[in-house]
Amino acid sequence: MMRTRKGTVTAEARKKYGMRGGSKSGKFPVFDRRSALAAIKLRHHGHGVSAGAVLAKVARWASEHNDEVVMAAVRRAREADRKRKRA
Repeated sequence: MMRTRKGTVTAEARKKYGMRGGSKSGKFPVFDRRSALAAIKLRHHGHGVSAGAVLAKVARWASEHNDEVVMAAVRRAREADRKRKRA
């Protein structure tokens, strides 16, 4: 079980599906569409984790699961980050 009754991500899910290494361990777990979209939305909120790394992880999950909705969201997020970088 990846979520609690309230809908939050469990510690086991963070350990298994979260980002690996150092201070970013367990952050941004991606295991379903809902968690992938949440990671995209919150990609700039993590300390020690770049937004690009989060998007790469989500894109990898979406391509493995053939999820076009999430892939479209990743494309939009990358475009928004490019515009943000230019400004």
